[in-house]
Amino acid sequence: MTRLTSIATAIAASLALATSAFAQQADLAAKLNEEGKELMFSGKFAEASAKFRDAVARVPEPKYFFNLCTSLYQEGKFDEAMTACSAVDKNNPSAEQKAKTDKLVGKIEAEAKAQGMTLRPAGGGGGNQDLPPDPNNPPDPNNPPNPNHPPPNYQPAVGRPPSGNLVAMGRVENKYTWTLGIDLFGGGGRIGNQFSDGSDVYGNSAAGFRIKSDYLLNAATRIGAQGYMGISHFGKGEMQVGGNYTLDVFDIGVAAYKHLCAPTAQLCFTPLAGIQLALMSPAGEDDGAGNQLFNYSALGARLELGLQYMLGSRMEHVLSVAAGANLYSSVFSESQDAFYTAADVGLDKGGAVGYLSIGYTYRFNTPLGSSPFVTLE
Repeated sequence: MTRLTSIATAIAASLALATSAFAQQADLAAKLNEEGKELMFSGKFAEASAKFRDAVARVPEPKYFFNLCTSLYQEGKFDEAMTACSAVDKNNPSAEQKAKTDKLVGKIEAEAKAQGMTLRPAGGGGGNQDLPPDPNNPPDPNNPPNPNHPPPNYQPAVGRPPSGNLVAMGRVENKYTWTLGIDLFGGGGRIGNQFSDGSDVYGNSAAGFRIKSDYLLNAATRIGAQGYMGISHFGKGEMQVGGNYTLDVFDIGVAAYKHLCAPTAQLCFTPLAGIQLALMSPAGEDDGAGNQLFNYSALGARLELGLQYMLGSRMEHVLSVAAGANLYSSVFSESQDAFYTAADVGLDKGGAVGYLSIGYTYRFNTPLGSSPFVTLE
């Protein structure tokens, strides 16, 4: 029993050492992979290939072979790139990794064909360049090669480095092309006129939401434009008896903003100023078929100071908090379908409402959200 216990202990210790050694190699491979990606973002493709080769030599994972395939392609080493892409399939890739690899292989083949080159990939993808003989020039059985003077090995196809960088992300920076987001807000203020007893026609608290989309006009100055639409709901005034003087305001506007932060910062202050058209619906007025009517129009302005925190591999997820105010003029237009005049419903006077908001925004780095050709693993 003692002998069996000793053997089991030795086996367990060996397994623990092996697991620890593998974990160390895996950590080092992941570090090398990240360093290679940074080099790719900077256009240093040869240096990136060296990092990726080192990574696959330590842990032959599909993602490292895919990144190596990409960097070799960018170097113009098309045969070696195809070899690395072939190794992706041999190492149990996910369906997404296989699809990305097939797409990249098509790109390599198209570029090689455009340069008049014939591809002959071989090896395991991590740097083995002992390629087979050229099938177009098979050995002559009547004239075997002289072992003292072996023929030179076939040299991998190397062409002109392709123009442009297929990699989707540059160095991780706080920048984007356009965004889509939503804010939830609540606040208080006064809008509209008062009754003869001095009480407000509408309540002093408001809540609502806003859908918004930003477009970064100038990445260097971090100035952009925002289009938005939102709805605010005001409750009843204080002294109403039997009335139903709630107010819904639908805002459609445009605004300009500027991010105040460093190019790689995850935290930004953003002042914003905008103008908006306010469509108003007092007392939940509808057309009798259940459709709410916004029969009164006013002009508005929006002032805001926001704080954003960016998350994600390219800072694509944005959490925000903001303090701001909506300012409204008196109603300047009322629909012919309106049963009451603006004065009848207390909208012959404007107002101002302060608010606090929380929001989420997703950033897109490409026009209209189109997908880039390659994203590194």
